[in-house]
This record gives sequence, C-alpha cells and structure tokens, in this order.
Amino acid sequence: MTGRTRMYRIASALLLALAWVTPAHALTVLFGGPGGFGVSASSAGAAESAGFSLISDVPIFPADTVPLSIPAPDVLGSHIPSSPSVSNPITATSQWNVTNGGDGDLDDAWLVFLKPLTYTPSTTGIDLQPGGQWRLVEVPVGKDTYFYPAVFLGDIAPDGVSSFLMHHVVGEALSQVGDTLVLPQYQVGVLTGVPLPEPALALLPLSVALLAGLRRRKV
Repeated sequence: MTGRTRMYRIASALLLALAWVTPAHALTVLFGGPGGFGVSASSAGAAESAGFSLISDVPIFPADTVPLSIPAPDVLGSHIPSSPSVSNPITATSQWNVTNGGDGDLDDAWLVFLKPLTYTPSTTGIDLQPGGQWRLVEVPVGKDTYFYPAVFLGDIAPDGVSSFLMHHVVGEALSQVGDTLVLPQYQVGVLTGVPLPEPALALLPLSVALLAGLRRRKV
C-alpha cells in the first residue's frame, strides 16, 4: 500500500466517522420509563441508533441544590390540533433561560429532565434535536435502568445565564390559566463535567485538509 493510498483511506474513514456521529434527524421521546421517570429502554435504543449518545456513570443532583433559577420558559410557537393524541400531538417550541444562582462556576453542565409534573408522562415528551446538544443520561437503579433526556448548558459563572430551545410534544389537551394554554412542567436535575461531544467538528477540518492535500499532489 502506497503512502498516498493510505492517506486516502484515513481521510475517507474520517469522513465516514463524521457522517456516523452526526444525528440525521430529530427524534421524539415520551416519558414512558418506570413510574413515568425518563424514557423507556426501547426509546433509548432508538435514540442511540439515531445518534443521540448516552451519558453514563455521572451523578445527577437536584436543581435546587446547585442552585439553578429556572423561570417559566417563553413560548415561541405551537401547533394545536383539535383532538390531540400521541399520534397527532400538540407541538410547541419554548426558550428556556437558566441562571446559576450559586457561588461557584458550573463546568460543562447539563439540565436533566426527570419526569413531567403535569400531564400524563406516557403522552408527554420532548422532540430531541440533532447537533449534539441533546443526549440521554443512563442511570441504573436496582433492577431498572432509567434514561433521562438532557440538554447541554455549558459553563455558567455565578449569576450567568444559559439559554436553549425545547420542542415539546403533548398527546393530550393542554390545561388553561385564563386564556393561556399551559405547557408541561418538569422535575429536573443537573450534572456537570461532561463536555459537549464535538467529534464532527474535530474530524471535519482534518479530513478535508487531507483530501485537499492529496488532490493538490495529484495535480
């Protein structure tokens, strides 16, 4: 095998890995885990197949012990069918703003969604978005294994704010306060010390540079 052939194979392998690690599409997960906590093992398997990798062996802390301040999110848009169901759900997008109310920095933090506090868990879910910002957290407890959706908050200094978009899915009618429809509320936790996975960003420049260099040599 020549040196040029070997470099072509390395570059091709890097590009193949780039395609493999990037989720191709959004994926809806419902809170069908044990007792309405997290998502089911089958949903977690589907999420992994779609490219949403797992976070394992990292403790989750209650959000109020960190502490985080999480006001009601701002609703940016919604679609509300006349007879919502799991197969024809209500969908909505909201913007969350999370403030670090503690005295110390939060490094590589994730907000973990444990269980809906409103609406039926099995009809309530999140449309996970591709790009690496959403993952599932795996937590074995006795005979059960829980899988919780989590979104990356990043590094947050004291009084710092991290924002993200959440895509809600609800397969039942929403309750109202006056004329305002109410989106699900959640029991949440936080974990830290898990960097945002960026293998795609790391592999792309290297693979492109290798291929470009080989093409220049060929010319």
